[in-house]
Amino acid sequence: MRYETSRSPLKIFVLALYLSLSASAASVASVASVASVIAQQPSQTKKPAEPADDVIRVNTDLVQTDVTVVDKKGHAIPGLKPEQFELRIDSGPQSLTFFEEVMTGSPEEEKQLKAARAGKSATVAPTANSDSNRGQLIFFFVDDLHLAGESWSRARALLLTFLERKMKANDRVAIVSTSGQIGFLQQLTDNKAVLREAVSRLSPKYNPETTGSKVTISEADANMVENHADRGLFSYLVALTMREYQMQNPINAVMMVKNRVRQINQQGKSAELATLSALENVIRSTGPLPGRKVVFFISDGFIADIKRSNGAESIQRIGKQAADVGAVIYALDTRAAFFGPGADVSRNEYPDYSGGTAWRSIVESKAPQEPLETLADETGGRSYLNANALDEGISEALAENSAYYLLGWRPDTEKQRAGRSSIQVTVKGRPDLKVRTRRYYFELKTDQTVKTANSSTTSSEDDLKTALASLYPRPDLPTFLAANIDPDPKGQLLNLSMKIDSRMLAFDSPSGKETALVDVLGAAIDDRGVCSTFRQKLEIPREALSRNDRFVKWTQLLRLPQGLYQVRVAVRDRQSGRTGSAMTWIAIP
Repeated sequence: MRYETSRSPLKIFVLALYLSLSASAASVASVASVASVIAQQPSQTKKPAEPADDVIRVNTDLVQTDVTVVDKKGHAIPGLKPEQFELRIDSGPQSLTFFEEVMTGSPEEEKQLKAARAGKSATVAPTANSDSNRGQLIFFFVDDLHLAGESWSRARALLLTFLERKMKANDRVAIVSTSGQIGFLQQLTDNKAVLREAVSRLSPKYNPETTGSKVTISEADANMVENHADRGLFSYLVALTMREYQMQNPINAVMMVKNRVRQINQQGKSAELATLSALENVIRSTGPLPGRKVVFFISDGFIADIKRSNGAESIQRIGKQAADVGAVIYALDTRAAFFGPGADVSRNEYPDYSGGTAWRSIVESKAPQEPLETLADETGGRSYLNANALDEGISEALAENSAYYLLGWRPDTEKQRAGRSSIQVTVKGRPDLKVRTRRYYFELKTDQTVKTANSSTTSSEDDLKTALASLYPRPDLPTFLAANIDPDPKGQLLNLSMKIDSRMLAFDSPSGKETALVDVLGAAIDDRGVCSTFRQKLEIPREALSRNDRFVKWTQLLRLPQGLYQVRVAVRDRQSGRTGSAMTWIAIP
């Protein structure tokens, strides 16, 4: 079995961008006109917005978890009240001290989650028509180290079907892989052209063991022989090898089988840990994104055995990390239906009438599914193990995650505070409803502090570069970006339109005039990693701001060759230290 792997998929692009900004000279453009600064009527002087505290102190001793409630058809059930829930910790009843219903993707979700982290219920009024504008955060993790044959074709078809038929206008989707082969396209976006290009770049990375032998030894076989001393299976493989090579002396066959088993186990262990490490990095990277994230783990499955590796510990860490960031994993097993024991003439095998391999087919069928099922169960998701039901599984997963409930309680024991207690949640008098819970919950510990970006001791230049290279837009200074193409006799011009919210700026008063100073750093990156950058400095007098438009607007032109580009812009208010960023995609024909 051969495989390829690389660094954490979502960090490859960020590292390359940061290094290119640090090492290469940027093309400094003249400061573009600030559209809103040329307004005729000055606005009334407003009190500048208070800068955010450098350190947020969190009131603690509150344990929280998020649950989904679904009916028999998998539809989310909204509108339940706290008194309808029964919470049991370690089989004992527990009173709820916090309750919040959250609509996934709604404008209110972020406010509710921020309040919940402080142990408070948010008072938010639903936005008009907010339900029709809701979208979800969706990650497809393609385990290309464990996809082969028809499974690979099935996975690609599954992704394309979702993009064409099921992706909603406000959904943001990322397609990532274990090997990181998609490159800088492994980012969250609502641009279907980018996502289609990401799918097109997927290619098989899994190759079976190549020895020239017709005797197949699966990863499950190798694990049973080496780590569980399955003598019946070992004897059967030796007999097959002797039969294939017409050996009279079994010693050579024994050595051949032992060497193959050892090699397959080592390669399987490496692929297993690479997959779990990449998945853990993806889950952790979603931390800055508010709201619930749905992660589809697409794989043929793999062996995770405590006698072979520490994969079980990795799965445990992923479960805890998923609880902290609000991610739910749904496992999609892309293997075709398994039809049970029998002889495969293409493998030159024969039935084992001795009974020494009676459990072989069951192990080969179930063992690779176990880590998929565990990841789903421990994060409050589900596992879909029938390849013919994967499309339906995606629809069901998104439907049941359209709404969820936050439950909180005060821990009574150290075991509860340490997160080692079991949780059981039911809806009273409604046996027809299923409550999906995580194995792990998160606790806000006493004296916990969360440092914001403004408390950093890094330089202003580093702040700006970090904001530009951030995986997700920085919200402290709301920034907006649009890109379009202007025809030009000398080639294509990329016209960038940018704006920031002036209410978040700090205005000082040198020479008696209140002026905000904002540094701007932008970049356009193509799929080859070529980076074209620009810098700007905005001087914004308060008196020039329009009374009816709070946004400061400006533009930038870039001449670029054809290609698919991600355009990024980062801004930093010099006086408050707040940073913001935005990004978009555009194809230059």
